[in-house]
Order: sequence, then structure tokens, then C-alpha cells
Amino acid sequence: MAVDPVRRRGEIVEAAFGLVADGGIEAATMRRIASAAGATTGRVTHYFDSRVDVLVAVLVEVDRRRHERIATHSGLERAGLLRAVLLERLPLDTERVDEQRASVALSSTDIPELRDELGRQAAEWDRMIGSLVDNVRCRRLEDHTTLSLVAIVDGLSVRLMLDCTSRSRREAEHALDAALVGAGLVN
Repeated sequence: MAVDPVRRRGEIVEAAFGLVADGGIEAATMRRIASAAGATTGRVTHYFDSRVDVLVAVLVEVDRRRHERIATHSGLERAGLLRAVLLERLPLDTERVDEQRASVALSSTDIPELRDELGRQAAEWDRMIGSLVDNVRCRRLEDHTTLSLVAIVDGLSVRLMLDCTSRSRREAEHALDAALVGAGLVN
């Protein structure tokens, strides 16, 4: 039976993701990644040149998952799409809590490759939200609406990581809705 290298890489990334989400970057040693993936460290290094490469792949995977979920909302009207995309970034369920934990853990380092990937993702996120805001308004305005919405989502994400009860999730959604109304983006 032939080994599917894409599947094998995915198993390694998934193992590293779980370790980082549960225990932070320190938990994701090459040995632990290999063990969690049911592989040897030699097999991990066959697919990834370094631990940093595995960690960057974790960030890329988190981004891929977010984009996959966002794509499911493509049929919504403009304001509904903006709201849905912003909500997708909030850790409102276990999957997104783990993604947020992994992202925060990986952003708390000074590893240049991780910083570069996080910067790329942040710039892409800002462009996406800016484009959605412009689409809702049907024009481009030079104001701070996009930055404000991104900052609100970032702040709510931190709060939800600390307290992800159903009440807190509802409050976060209400806060986001209030920000969208306050910005004149929804009624």
C-alpha cells in the first residue's frame, strides 16, 4: 500500500495542532509531535525540515479551516456575509477555541517564520474585512471601520477564550451586532 504524502503531512500537522492548542508552543516538540502522529521523528523530518516548518504548517491549516468555513456563507446578502465572516473568527465552539488557542500560542513567539505567516494572515484578514465593509457601503471610505471591527473581534476572541459559556457567546454576538449597527453597516 502506497503512502499518501499529503495525508501523512496532514496527520503530522493535526498532531502538532492538537499539542499547541492544548499545551502551547512548548508542548510541540518534534518528539511529541511524532508520538502524537503515530510516527517517528525521522518520519516527521522526512516531511518537514524543522519544527518551525511544522508550526508554520499549523498556522496555514488554521487559516485554511477558517477560509473553508467562510466559503459556506457565500450566498448571503452583503451585510449578512460581513456578519457571518466576523462571527467565523470568534471562538464560539470547541473547534474555533482550539484554533484561537493555537494562533495565540504561536503568535507569542519571536520566531520570524511564524511572525511572517501571522503577518500575512492578518493582512489578508484586514483586506477581506475591508472589502466586505466597502461592499456593504457600496463605496470605499477612508475611515477606521475595518480596524475597529477587527479590533472588536480580536478583543471578543480573547474574552471568549477565558469564558466560553453559552451566555458569553451570546453576549459576544450581541456586542458584534452592536458594533455593526453603530458603524451603520446593518440596521
